[in-house]
Amino acid sequence: MEEYSRIIIERYWIQHPNSQKAKRLMRLVTMSYDPGAIGDDADALYLEGVIRREKDQELKEALKDLDDCLFGW
Repeated sequence: MEEYSRIIIERYWIQHPNSQKAKRLMRLVTMSYDPGAIGDDADALYLEGVIRREKDQELKEALKDLDDCLFGW
């Protein structure tokens, strides 16, 4: 996963620290630092939904990068 994508997601977390979306995305970003980490089906479905609904194109691309990193089976 590109570091720039992590920064975009972390910036979202800083701007929305108390939202469930930000907390869950940060957990997934933390997982992305572990090369052996693979998310479960619930995380994959959640991230797919977030990507589909995201209006901010820069964040959407970062989320797609995260999805490819964790769930690019």
